[in-house]
Amino acid sequence: MTKAPDPSTETPEALEQLLSQLAFGSELHFESGFCGHWNMLANKSSKAALHVVTQGRVWMAIPGRLHQQVQLEAGDAIFFSHSFRHWLSDEPVNEHTSEVDFANFCVPDHLERGLVCYDIAVESPLTANLFQVMPDYIHLPANQQSGRLSPLIQLIRQEAQARQPGYQAAISRLSDVVVLHLLRQVLSDDSMQQGLLAALKDPALRRVVLAIMDEPGADWTVENMAALAFLSKSAFAERCHKVMAMTAKSLLDELRLQRCRYLLIHSELSMELIAEQIGYQSATAFIRFFKQHETLSPGEFRALHH
Repeated sequence: MTKAPDPSTETPEALEQLLSQLAFGSELHFESGFCGHWNMLANKSSKAALHVVTQGRVWMAIPGRLHQQVQLEAGDAIFFSHSFRHWLSDEPVNEHTSEVDFANFCVPDHLERGLVCYDIAVESPLTANLFQVMPDYIHLPANQQSGRLSPLIQLIRQEAQARQPGYQAAISRLSDVVVLHLLRQVLSDDSMQQGLLAALKDPALRRVVLAIMDEPGADWTVENMAALAFLSKSAFAERCHKVMAMTAKSLLDELRLQRCRYLLIHSELSMELIAEQIGYQSATAFIRFFKQHETLSPGEFRALHH
C-alpha cells in the first residue's frame, strides 16, 4: 500500500494549492452609517457574505438561535459561508423584534455606527465545497485578525468614514483581497481548526472529504474511505482522531449533515429526494438521522430559514 504523505511536511504546499484554486467573485452589497435605534433582517440568497463593522457596536442574530447571537465591535469582520436569514441590530434581538423602517436609521456617515457588507458568489466546485464545510459563520474580532487582514479591514473603515471621492470603488475593489486573506487566516490558524475544516489541511483527509462531498449518497465505508486516503483502516481511524478529533463515521455523518442543511435552506427538494442524495433509503431514516444531530426536524429547520 502506498504510504500517505506526512501532513506536517505538506501542509503549507497543500494550503497554497487549495487557496490558488479557489474562485469567487466579491462585490460591495451595502454600505452605510447608522444612528438611533435600528435593525435589519437580511434574507437568504445564493451567495456567501462578509460584514465589516466600521464604527460602533452591532449585534448579529439568527432566527431560532437567538441564544447564540454575537456582539460585533468596530473593526470586527463576520463571514457567512452561505447565506441564511440573520438580524443585524444596534441592540440584542429577541423574539419580539420587528424590522425598523430603513429611512429612519440610514445616514451617510459612519460616525456613530456603520457597516460595509459584501456578497460573495461562488465560482468553482472546489470553492463551493470549501464553503460548505466551513461553519455557518466565522466571527473575526479586530484583535484576532492576523497577517494583512487587519490593515485591509482598517483601510475599509477609513475609506468608509472619510467618504472621499471614489471611496465606494475603493472599498468594492478591496473585497476579493479581504476575502482571500480571511480564508487564508481561517485555513492556516491552528486555533480555528476544528472538524472538517482541519481535514482540508491534511492531504490524505482532504481527498476523502472532497470525494464524499461530490457523492454524499455513495456507499461509503471506513474501508473505502481509508483506501482513498492511501491508509490502512486503523491508520485512517487514527488520522481522523488526531486531525479532527472525530471518528471516521462522524466524518461521514458531518459531511452528509452539511449537505442536508444546505439543501433544506437553498432548495425545495422533498425529504425523499434529500434522503436519496445523502445515502438514506427512506425519508423516515433521514429525518431520524437529522434529529439526532439537530434539535429540530428537517421540516422545522427549513421553515426557520425560509
